Amino acid sequence: MEQDKNRIPEKKKENIQDKAERWIDKAEEYIDETSDKIHKSGTYRKADQSMEKATKKIFRKAGRLWGKSERYLKNRKKKNKK
Repeated sequence: MEQDKNRIPEKKKENIQDKAERWIDKAEEYIDETSDKIHKSGTYRKADQSMEKATKKIFRKAGRLWGKSERYLKNRKKKNKK
């Protein structure tokens, strides 16, 4: 009888763990499906394009400022040598 008592809680634990694993699997499937829908949506595509444009503008501006600072530092060194 004592052995039977020990087996029953183990089965319950396994069932709870199995149930939790199934819930996790279902949640992961739902997240994957939803993320696919979002990535395929037109709104997401438009937002992605506008972010890409904004990023390009920022990097172009940063490149110009970098070039200006390089020229300024070079000219400054030349003036200090004279």
